[in-house]
Amino acid sequence: MDAASVISEKRDLSGGGRAPDLSLVPTFIVVAVDATGMGIILPLLPFYSQRLGATPFLVGALVSAYAVCQLVAGPIVGILSDRYGRRKVLLVSQIGTLAGFALLALAPNLTLVFLARIIDGLTSGNISVAHAYAAEHSTPETRKQALGATSGAIGTGLVLGPALSGFLAPYGATVPVWAAAAMSLISILATVTLLPPDASETLYLQRIPERKATRTMLGMRYAWGVLLLLIVFFFVNSMFLSQVGLYLAARFTWDGHAFGARELGWVFAYAGFINIIVQGLLITRVNRVASDRAVVITAFAGMAIGFCGLALVDGIGLLTAFLTLIIVGFMFTRATLTFELSRSASINRQGMIMGFNQSLMSVANIAAPLISGTLIGHSLYVAWSLSMAGISICGTLLAAALLVARYVESV
Repeated sequence: MDAASVISEKRDLSGGGRAPDLSLVPTFIVVAVDATGMGIILPLLPFYSQRLGATPFLVGALVSAYAVCQLVAGPIVGILSDRYGRRKVLLVSQIGTLAGFALLALAPNLTLVFLARIIDGLTSGNISVAHAYAAEHSTPETRKQALGATSGAIGTGLVLGPALSGFLAPYGATVPVWAAAAMSLISILATVTLLPPDASETLYLQRIPERKATRTMLGMRYAWGVLLLLIVFFFVNSMFLSQVGLYLAARFTWDGHAFGARELGWVFAYAGFINIIVQGLLITRVNRVASDRAVVITAFAGMAIGFCGLALVDGIGLLTAFLTLIIVGFMFTRATLTFELSRSASINRQGMIMGFNQSLMSVANIAAPLISGTLIGHSLYVAWSLSMAGISICGTLLAAALLVARYVESV
């Protein structure tokens, strides 16, 4: 069975290629719940690890260990989801996340914290599989909206999760972690009860012969350009997220005390709220008047300005303004490049391309947290900010050189 007949058969199974708006509601719910669990952990992990004796470098190493495991597992998870179906692979990934959260809550030392993150990393793939599911259950005309809905679900989770983390942190260091484990369990139940079974298991079994996967990837030249930009984005994103909590704790106070897990939780919740605004209101309107290439160039440039401001700011008001600029740049860049990557591959290669995306993201996430942790550990806060500004400028230049300037219809 060739690729054309596979795609045609899949369209027949899914209703002639149409993507009813309600068909992705279960996916939205599953991803939102899953992202809520991840959102609980994000602002908590640096301070949770420090409580067990971690230095800034070891906090970065925790992120890197998770990324190494993602690097190994990413392509395997993506190809398995192409072969055996999204739903089955998503369930295995979610069970691994639940096991990792439970072990993290029980961990009495850093060794078990590392083991918990390794387990989670080796079974990771929730988001990449969800992106592939959304792309597969949409037409080329609606794929951007489908991927935007998935990103919006992530944004919803990243509002609720950090807010829950900040609310629960005063009740004990492990309480938010158990809450994350509970959300992970709920996401498993939601996948089982809400997510429709894959349309045809025999169809998946014929979709991606392993012997052709590498050859297919090597022939996707535009995809590699987009992946290079995603590596740059993930590098600066990982540098920022892995140490922003310790940076804020060292340089800023709130109500007379240093930033902690609660305050960082609200920062992440604010970032999630911006993500919802970008995905739900802004990105479609911006795309009507600007090409994807222009959006990415502008977003990288805005991030560079935000990081330069972060190096100099000493007040909460200006901090909020520059953080907003950085976060908006993150959201536009991630959403637009994810769409460009999806558009660069045929529909029966979505799991593979998203799996490679996750692995290349992991390459960036291995080195970036270690570099970031070293800079913060030596109190080189200005150098930390300016290095991210420099990487963002590189992203601006690469976007101008690599992305195709597509025609945009004026409104």
